[in-house]
Amino acid sequence: MHSAITGMHYCVPTRRLTNDELVERFGERQVKSIVKMAGVTERRVVGPGETASDLAYWAAVRLLEDRHVDPASVDLIVFASQTGDYQLPATACVLHGRLGLSERCAAFDLNLGCTSFPYSLAVVHGMIAGGMAKRALLLNAEALTSVIHPKDRGLVPLHGDGASATLVEATAGDHGVEGVFLGTDGTGYHHLIIPASGARMPRSAETCVEETNESGIVRTKEHLHMNGAAIFHFSVYKIPEVITQALESFKLTIDDLDLVILHQANRTMVTQIYRALGVPAEKQFMFMEMIGNLSGPSTPVVLAEAWRQGRIRPGSRTLLCAFGVGLSWGVVTLKWPDTIPPAVAAPVEPGEAAA
Repeated sequence: MHSAITGMHYCVPTRRLTNDELVERFGERQVKSIVKMAGVTERRVVGPGETASDLAYWAAVRLLEDRHVDPASVDLIVFASQTGDYQLPATACVLHGRLGLSERCAAFDLNLGCTSFPYSLAVVHGMIAGGMAKRALLLNAEALTSVIHPKDRGLVPLHGDGASATLVEATAGDHGVEGVFLGTDGTGYHHLIIPASGARMPRSAETCVEETNESGIVRTKEHLHMNGAAIFHFSVYKIPEVITQALESFKLTIDDLDLVILHQANRTMVTQIYRALGVPAEKQFMFMEMIGNLSGPSTPVVLAEAWRQGRIRPGSRTLLCAFGVGLSWGVVTLKWPDTIPPAVAAPVEPGEAAA
C-alpha cells in the first residue's frame, strides 16, 4: 500500500510585521543587512492569545471543506510543532475535538521544528503503508515568534508564523511518497535551543532576566537562542551532501526531478544549496519574501504554494528537503499522479470561512 498527498491548505496570521516597523525597533542599517541576506520584507505573526493550533485549525477546516471530506472518515491526525498549546495533553487531541473527528481517529503530536514535515510525513506514510490508517490529516504549525525575544535583532527579522494542513491517503497506484531519507547530528543540538523550556532548566526568576550577548542580541533563557554561524555552516555544507546521498539511495539524479523545494531558512542559504547541487533555475522555488521563515511549516507551505501556482504538474516528481533544529534533516521524494487534484486555493486567514 502506498500513500499520497491528495490536498493541502495553509494558514497565516492576519497581523503583519513590516520592515518599516523593524527599522523603528532595530535601526535601518540592521534591517537592510537582514533583508539583503534573508530576502524577507514582511512577516505574518500571531496576535495576543493566538496559537499555532489556531492556525492549524483554520487550515484544516478549509482543507476538509474544499475537498468535501467527511471529518468522520479521518482516522489519523498528527500535529507536528514545537509550540503546542500545552505540555500535556497533546495538541492533536485538542484539535481532534475542535474539528469533530471520530472516536476511531488516532491523535498524537510530534515535537520537531524545521524538519517536522518530512519526519511527520514519513510517520504518516508508514502508518498508512502498515495498514493502521487510510486517511490522515497532517498538521504542521508554529507560532515561533511567541518564543523569540522582541529585542532579538538577529531572529525577529527572519521569522514568521503559519500552519499547513495536508491530506494523506492510501493509494493503490505507483504515485505518492517514493523515498524517505532522514538523519540527525545530535552533537549540535545546542546551536538552536530554548534553554529554559523543560525539565533540564526549569523556569525561575533568573531565567527571565534579559541578557545581551557580544553581538548585541537581547534575549532571556526562556527565549529562542540560535548560533547563526553554526547553523549557516551546517546548512550550506551538510545539506548538499545529504541531498546527494538521498538521491543515490533513491537511484535518482537532479535530472530526474521536476521541482526541488528547500526549507525557507533565508534566501542566501537556499540559493547556496541550490548552487552547490547544480539545480537549474526552472526547478527552484522560493516563497518567503512576504511570510518569513516559518520553521516546521515552511516546507509544506512552500509545497502548497508551488501547487497553487501550477509548478506541480501531472506525473512530475518533487524533492523536499528540510533541515535545522536538532540538528536534523529530512529528504522526501513525491511522484504526483497523472491526474492530480485541482490546485489549492488562496491561503486562508484565521476566522475565514471556506469559499
